[in-house]
Amino acid sequence: MIEQLVLFLQLHVLPWGAVGVFVASVVEEVAAPIPSALIMTMSGFLLVSGPVSVSTILTLVFKVALPAALGVTIGSYFVYFLARYGGRPIIDRFGKYLGLYWSDVEKIQTKLSGTRKDELVIGVARVLPFVPSVAISAFCGILGMKPLKYFYISFVGVFLRGIILGSIGWQVGNVYVKYAELVAHIESYVLYTMLGALALFVVVKYVRHVCQEKPYK
Repeated sequence: MIEQLVLFLQLHVLPWGAVGVFVASVVEEVAAPIPSALIMTMSGFLLVSGPVSVSTILTLVFKVALPAALGVTIGSYFVYFLARYGGRPIIDRFGKYLGLYWSDVEKIQTKLSGTRKDELVIGVARVLPFVPSVAISAFCGILGMKPLKYFYISFVGVFLRGIILGSIGWQVGNVYVKYAELVAHIESYVLYTMLGALALFVVVKYVRHVCQEKPYK
């Protein structure tokens, strides 16, 4: 599957240059079939060549990092708005059956007061290739981060990620797929761990809810 996807991107999308990187990045965020590390490292390999120079650095920035940052950020708004406007209604309607209430989210919102430190944590998470983008988008959406602030933090974080992964693709040449697959696997494990932790949290809340509704006599 990865090999077919790589071939498709190589032949039909990335030859467009910066536009191809942008389109692939948007699709990756909306449909999520494409590992983010794969697009950025492959873009670095295909679009950046030659020794370190002003020209290659500018190519890395304007053909890889910037279009990838813009594409990922715009594409991630799909999950962000879904979580922002659909998260509370779902929790209000079905959360009571699991012992999960919006007040739990509000407690987290209180702890994350929107300080520079909180923004830095989210920004760093965007930079790290193995942190799933969908998890960050959903987290920011459900906590009600302002759309403009979300754009700024996500764009800067993904831009730095693009510089890092694009440089790897540029330097490692044909073995870039192995690096991208490794990062993609780590990203999947992190996502599964997050989902497992969320499931455990829901189960604990549900058990407590049942115990409160039906106390032992």
